[in-house]
Amino acid sequence: MKIVGLVTEYNPFHNGHVYHMNESKKICDADYTIAVMSGNYVQRGAPAFLDKWHRTKMALNNGIDIVIELPTIYSSSSAEFFSYGAVKLLNSTGIVSSISFGSETGNINLLQQISTTLSDEPIEYKSLLKNELNNGLGFANARTKALINYYSKFDIRKFNPNDLIDVLSSPNNILGIEYLKALNRLNSSIKPYTLSRIQSSYHDQAIIKTISSASAIRNSIETKKDSNLVNHTMPYESYEILKSAIEQGFGPLTLNDFSQILNYILATSDKKHLKTINGISEGLENRILNYYNNKSITVLLSKLSTKRYTNTRLNRALLNIILNITTEKFDKFHSYGGPQYIKILGFKKESSHLLKHLKNNCDLPIISNVKDSLKQLPALSYEMLNDEITYTDIYNLALPNKSLSKKGKEYTSEIIIL
Repeated sequence: MKIVGLVTEYNPFHNGHVYHMNESKKICDADYTIAVMSGNYVQRGAPAFLDKWHRTKMALNNGIDIVIELPTIYSSSSAEFFSYGAVKLLNSTGIVSSISFGSETGNINLLQQISTTLSDEPIEYKSLLKNELNNGLGFANARTKALINYYSKFDIRKFNPNDLIDVLSSPNNILGIEYLKALNRLNSSIKPYTLSRIQSSYHDQAIIKTISSASAIRNSIETKKDSNLVNHTMPYESYEILKSAIEQGFGPLTLNDFSQILNYILATSDKKHLKTINGISEGLENRILNYYNNKSITVLLSKLSTKRYTNTRLNRALLNIILNITTEKFDKFHSYGGPQYIKILGFKKESSHLLKHLKNNCDLPIISNVKDSLKQLPALSYEMLNDEITYTDIYNLALPNKSLSKKGKEYTSEIIIL
């Protein structure tokens, strides 16, 4: 029995995801799939378009066997920590034999070479990185320049600088490198594979034929307020779930929908408090309070953005303020190994036998019922799950249909079985 692990957001589940799932099973010679999926908050530092339960239904309806949740503290983090959290969960299952991820390059050897350099951090590379950061560049750009200089001066592999720039400026390549670093850090036996993305890129905002990016699908619905425009880009089951959820007022959600919550927090906060929030450093707390204007998050972001403070970094910082994710909290969880449990969001009936294998091989607590699990979890696992309950309550505050904004959704939402 071979199981391939997929790191996903399914925000929402579209035709490109079907391709990735099917091709991953082929190249990995896998019988089953386990998807680690972001919960109610995603890696770009924003709420998910639809909640995790609707997106789990989409995944199961289209062939995923088991969906497990990536906790918010990792799902909304940088590529490094997002990837580590997801790979840690797959590795902890004890039953996943391979991982398959999409990338712009499709070259697993190139990604592994870069990941090895970043994992080993040769002293020459570290010195070059420090110099670029001191020159005022943000981390991503500083890392790219440092790697180019390192390979040209100190490494026998003479990479083409333009190739490196292309690889390190593409979001799925960056995630792929981080997956490989995480596998190395965990000394995992999981074998990595990568697939080239087809037709559309991660950041594309326009609908392109039958396979379009999740960004383009979300943008089309948000700007044109018509879900019918994207029905050809999604499997029938996914589209019907999406359409019904929007009609009922479960979404769509954007970071802007949390503007009132953020405005209240900023109106009652000081610099001392903001400096405790994960992702806020180098005086960012001063900029936030200086430019806070009691308007929308979009307006605030437009004033905060600089060469050092990219929009994605700012998104995560503002989301961490809303959720009160402090540096101390993040560091505590990460120092103890990252995700503290495996929470099953759903599974297919015909794949239910996998749960027995999971139970027999997993090295983390397995959660299928939140209320029952809270009584039995170790202290740190309890804290992470209890935080997740709060994060879901905050997510629900922003739902378009306010009658759905009820506290305790984590307690009342059952595991999804299809």
